[in-house]
Amino acid sequence: MEWILFDKDGTLIEFDKSWEKIGVRLVDKLLETFPVHDKEVAHRQLGIIDDKIVPDSIMGSGSLGDMIKSFNKVTGEDTSDWARNTSQELVDTRVPENNWIEGVQETIQELRNEGYKIGIVTSDTKKGVDQFLEETQSKELFDLIISTETHAEEKPNPKVLNPLFDAYDVSPDQVAIIGDTTNDMKTAVNAKLGLSIGVLTGIAKREELHEADADVIIDSAKDVKQILDQYKK
Repeated sequence: MEWILFDKDGTLIEFDKSWEKIGVRLVDKLLETFPVHDKEVAHRQLGIIDDKIVPDSIMGSGSLGDMIKSFNKVTGEDTSDWARNTSQELVDTRVPENNWIEGVQETIQELRNEGYKIGIVTSDTKKGVDQFLEETQSKELFDLIISTETHAEEKPNPKVLNPLFDAYDVSPDQVAIIGDTTNDMKTAVNAKLGLSIGVLTGIAKREELHEADADVIIDSAKDVKQILDQYKK
């Protein structure tokens, strides 16, 4: 294994509550902008209950593309451009929370010391990732950052990893991905990566990661080195 790719929120850092606020606000703005007869039903259909996001709902674990499909069904209209532009506006104005999950930063340094290349593959924007790297003073830990801008490819589309394969001579079977969502695991399957490791510090439950074909499921990304050591043997 040459490259280890980490999701950010829920994997490297504690799940950022500001994302939940964005999701709820996006749905609220949707229902303010497009005429929907029963807004309470629409909230439930999209996964918002009591101003909180249901973890395994579209708003909890779906990509923006998945959300747009659901928005279109709820409103009966094409919400694509509105959703992409509005979600970007909300993301650009959010105040992120960047708290490392205990032990993960030290684990990444150990992996680097052993010669692994380390990357981030996140649904956050470049601005959000830069804020994380600056606030935690950890830019030197990562060899590659793949973020998701308004019209970029999203996990689990394997094209999301094009920046890695276009810039480096590495085969997919020499890449591992670590994440807390089913989309992270599906990305590994779709891109034919060598190893997918699900962690339980974020959104998905163990059974959800298992159903998404995670090769290994661990409590936290701080235990990744042990799994890679076993994989080498």
